[in-house]
Amino acid sequence: MNYENMINTIVEEIYKKINSINEIENKPKAVLLYEDNNKEQFKFLKQRFEVVNFEKSIRDCQIVIISKLCMRGLCNLAVGHSVSDEERFILKMLMKGKKVYVLEDGIEYKRYKKTAPKALYNKYMSYEDEIINFGVEIIKDINFIYLDDDKKENLSKTKKDIKINDEFSLNLTNQKLISESDLKKPMISGIKNVLVDKKSIVTPLAKDFIRIHHLKLKRM
Repeated sequence: MNYENMINTIVEEIYKKINSINEIENKPKAVLLYEDNNKEQFKFLKQRFEVVNFEKSIRDCQIVIISKLCMRGLCNLAVGHSVSDEERFILKMLMKGKKVYVLEDGIEYKRYKKTAPKALYNKYMSYEDEIINFGVEIIKDINFIYLDDDKKENLSKTKKDIKINDEFSLNLTNQKLISESDLKKPMISGIKNVLVDKKSIVTPLAKDFIRIHHLKLKRM
């Protein structure tokens, strides 16, 4: 490795660290219950949220994501009762008016639709209706997770390429520092433009990547 490449590599790593710190400070916190936030399906949420696994020490957040909800947990939440730290946290966040999401595939009672007595199954359906009345949202896909109705449409665009002037573009306008690693993500395939904020800093390696791949850098 020559001197110039070594300097570029060091600068790249510094920028990545700074970007990471800035992103965590600016992102709303999403608390994940009963699941590992490093799983593939939750990775893209980290573009928009500071995703953390539930811990007893956590006192507040903007969003709660419940990946699994057992029958006992559903019953407890439906009557506003808690027997665990997780359930107490969920109820407290609901009382604070925070958004709480439950992944539909993780709701246990639904697995027994074909075998459960109809009356019993309907009872659990009524529990589900109760927590929905409390403000809980049942979702099939984590792409539906958002902060509020006004931002839903804009945030849904973070997972896909944004089209501008009929050309696919990679939108990095929410980042203060643009590194080469940002351009090597899977979403880079097929894009023609890289959109950045007017005040964003683009690292030398990122500029080389843009030049080599014949991309257009556009400051918005």
